[in-house]
Amino acid sequence: MASQPLTFAPGDDPIGRVREFIGNPALRALVEQFGGSWPAGELPEILRALVEFSAVWDQRRGAGRLDIQDDADFDRERAMAAVEQLGLRDPAPPQESRYDWVLVLGGLAAGCRRRTMYLVRLLVEGAIETAGVCMLGSFRDLRTDELTATTRFATSATTEVDLLLELATREFRSERAWTIQVDGDRTATPRLAQLHAWRVGKPELHVFAALSSQPERRAANTADTYEQAARTLMFPPKTRLLVVTTHLYALYQHFDAVRVLGLPHQLSVETVGTPPEARGRTWSTTWYLQEVRSALRAGLLLVTAAESRRPPR
Repeated sequence: MASQPLTFAPGDDPIGRVREFIGNPALRALVEQFGGSWPAGELPEILRALVEFSAVWDQRRGAGRLDIQDDADFDRERAMAAVEQLGLRDPAPPQESRYDWVLVLGGLAAGCRRRTMYLVRLLVEGAIETAGVCMLGSFRDLRTDELTATTRFATSATTEVDLLLELATREFRSERAWTIQVDGDRTATPRLAQLHAWRVGKPELHVFAALSSQPERRAANTADTYEQAARTLMFPPKTRLLVVTTHLYALYQHFDAVRVLGLPHQLSVETVGTPPEARGRTWSTTWYLQEVRSALRAGLLLVTAAESRRPPR
C-alpha cells in the first residue's frame, strides 16, 4: 500500500496524520497479533498505552539500530502485511517541484549515502529545484561495520558529520571553499560540541553537527538537528522544506519535523523517503516493527506539543 504524502502547512491540523496512523486498522491488527488489546480513551491516552505496549517491538534495547536483534519468533508475513498497509514500505515521491530548502538527514553511513544520492538524482532529473541544501548530523563516531561500508566513498570520515561533509563535497562539486565553525571540543565532549559548515553557490550548502539535548544518554537525535538548522538559518514563516530520509523512518521523522519546525516556526514541511530498493539494501520485518514503535513515540510527542499550544478554555 503506497504511503500518502507526508505534508504539513501552516494552518493544517498538526496531528491529523497521527490520527490517521492510529486509526488505521492495520495498527490494531498488529497490536492484536502480538497479544495486545486496543486501549480505550482519547488520542493521548491511546498513544501512551500503545507506546508502552510497543516495547514488544523494541529490539534495540537502548542500543543503536545496528544492534537490532532479529531472532524473535513471530509470523513475519502477517506482520509485514500490516506494515505495508501502514505505509511504511512504499514512500510517496515529492509532491512539489520547488522547495526553499532540502534537509538531508544523517544516520547510519550507508543511509547517508543513499539519501544524498536520491536527492542528487531528483535535482539532476529536474524533478525538484531548491535554493539550499542542509545535511543534518552529529559528531557520533562511525562504527567499524559502518566504516567498511563507507571506505569506497568517504575514506577519511570517522564521524557522521565528517561523512556528510565529504558527501556534500563529492556530490555538489564546486571550486568554492567551505567555511567551518566548531563550538566545543569535538574530541573530548563530542555530544556537547556542534559544527556548522557552509558554502555559497547553487545550491547553497550547509552541513550541521548538532549538540545533544540529552548528552548523558545519547548523541544528537533528529529533533536536535532540526533545532540547530532552524536556530542558525532562521527560516521565515511559510518556508517550504523538503526532508529526505530513508523510507521506513519517514513517518516518525515527519512527526518530529512538524513538532520542531512546522508548529513553532510556521513552516511548510514535506518528508520523503528513499525507495526500499535503493542501493540494493533490504530491511527485515523486525526493523520495520522497530519504526512502528518510533512513529508511536514521535506521534505522542507531537500530540503533546500541539495540545500545549492550544489556548486555555
